[in-house]
Amino acid sequence: MKQLIVILIFSTSISSLLAQDNTVSLASNRAIAKKELMPDSQDVKYIALFGNKKAADEEVIKSKEFFRQCDQNFKDRAEASKFFAERGWEYLSEGLLDTATYRFNLCYLLDPNNVEAYWGLGSVSYQKKNYEESAKLLRKGLVLAPENPTLMIDVATVQIACFKEKKNCDDIDDALALLEKSLTIDSTNANGWLKYSIAEYELEHYDKAWTYFHKCRSLDITMIDMGFLQELLVKKEDPLGVFK
Repeated sequence: MKQLIVILIFSTSISSLLAQDNTVSLASNRAIAKKELMPDSQDVKYIALFGNKKAADEEVIKSKEFFRQCDQNFKDRAEASKFFAERGWEYLSEGLLDTATYRFNLCYLLDPNNVEAYWGLGSVSYQKKNYEESAKLLRKGLVLAPENPTLMIDVATVQIACFKEKKNCDDIDDALALLEKSLTIDSTNANGWLKYSIAEYELEHYDKAWTYFHKCRSLDITMIDMGFLQELLVKKEDPLGVFK
């Protein structure tokens, strides 16, 4: 998740893309940083799923050369889709949200059934604090991977954020149901217990919040959210006396 080069998809061969995605220069860093600050909001490639079905269909027609090069350089389009998803996560980790959106859109273009496309685009929307859109995109991914506990936690995280911001999203009870299901599948996920604690805190169930917070702590102390801990301490003392 550390790549910083803008790839000119439709004018460069895939073999060149592979090389360019592993190249970093200070000049390109500055150029991309400037571009990210002034994105072309009218360019559909920077809009999740190209904005709508019509725009996506038009993009398919324009991308014949891109598809041809992918077919030449990858085993199949599913593999090519995975490649661009990986690039998307790398750009997202660097905070290059528009560039990441374009990569996840290409991932979607190559394989509409790749859950990473929706997961990645939902994560970008979350970073932009567009929680309602994020929830919708992540739920599209959840349709494709209904038993993925990590994705369930991410959907629940967005819904908690929606609840806190009073957005028109699914209510927090649904977030609790997702967290419970995810932790039934994988009870060792410390982040799941942390988000469960936060959800119960939002409902003013402070005893449950402490119980789940300590489950998180016992599994992975590095997952503790110190800001949330301070908020919880204000509402109720730690029943175990671990935190003051």
